[in-house]
Amino acid sequence: MKILMVGLATFDQMAGGSARYLTGVADGLRALGHDVPVLTAADHVRTPGFTESGIIGQLRRAGARLLVGMPRTASALLVLRPDVLNVHFALDGLPAVLVARLRRTPMVVSFHGPWALESLATGRRGSWPLSTTARFAIEAFVYRRARRCIALSDAFAEILRTQYGVRPELIRVIPGGIDVHSFSRLPGPAEARRRLGLPEAGYTMVTVRRLVPRMGVDIAIEALSRLEGDFALAIAGSGPERPRLEELARARGVEGRTHFLGRVADDQLPLVYAAGDVCVVPSRELEGFGFVALEALASGRPVIAAGTGGLREVMGRLEPRWIVAPRADDLAVAVQRLRADRGAYPSGTDCSEYAATMDWSRILPRVMDVFAEAVEDAKAAGRPLTRR
Repeated sequence: MKILMVGLATFDQMAGGSARYLTGVADGLRALGHDVPVLTAADHVRTPGFTESGIIGQLRRAGARLLVGMPRTASALLVLRPDVLNVHFALDGLPAVLVARLRRTPMVVSFHGPWALESLATGRRGSWPLSTTARFAIEAFVYRRARRCIALSDAFAEILRTQYGVRPELIRVIPGGIDVHSFSRLPGPAEARRRLGLPEAGYTMVTVRRLVPRMGVDIAIEALSRLEGDFALAIAGSGPERPRLEELARARGVEGRTHFLGRVADDQLPLVYAAGDVCVVPSRELEGFGFVALEALASGRPVIAAGTGGLREVMGRLEPRWIVAPRADDLAVAVQRLRADRGAYPSGTDCSEYAATMDWSRILPRVMDVFAEAVEDAKAAGRPLTRR
């Protein structure tokens, strides 16, 4: 099958769960023999441009998309003639959606989150009423024209139904996937920390996050300030919030125990998880799935996560006690309890075996079933009605 995927970015272009998912699905389907061309906005817009808040930066980004990226996407649909159009981001898929309707190409949306609401949640852009309204209108236009929508969690399936009016029978809930083999045979925490240049002794929390407000990295720093002794926090990721987070660590007196690793290469991420005694995922809101949590579990590490959106679904099936409110006190107490009584919780083997249930080898066939549904649905819609 030929599947044209259109999205914001692949993981080599931008960090984040949506980029990781797009890359994982595309690479996995290619390995199964499918033809999967991928077009992204990041092909034309600098990745740092996705977090620009100034009007000049936003206009520059919009111009590149409108004048270069979108025409290319529309023409690609005409030239490539795919069996399925798979849209991962509403704005960049908009021109392809319009052409797909003319060509009767079935479209499947992979829903990674509500663009308008996430823009508001960043606290940096999307706050103009007209801007938010326009984003919401674009999303609704795209999602309602899909033959099928794939949501990574029941929480995001509910948003598709209630916020965008997508019919429930068109929504399929399929969790994200990972390559579990990438997270096997890892060194112990002390050795992993040595390789990363971190202090080897003590008890280390790790988190892998884009440094934007809704990811809750400040909650992790505040939690660290409530933990006395040899507790430390390693933060992998980049973003506009780093200066504020560094200042927060200084203000709370934990700058010596807070280690900013910056953006970590994909092949080094398993080592980051291995360096932790626990992974913390303190997302404030709009967490559609939680790839960080799943990757840490695949690495055999326990995860304490905020009960936000899809995180509650991912973690609750393994260990409900590892779900906390996105508050520093709750996070700190959960970390203390885990350290004090590790044997009372799922083991490292339990964690990795649970993560293996979401290996790409199990997830991709379900995704392909949805593509096949969309194709058959489109064929049926194009058939003339038979007279009786």
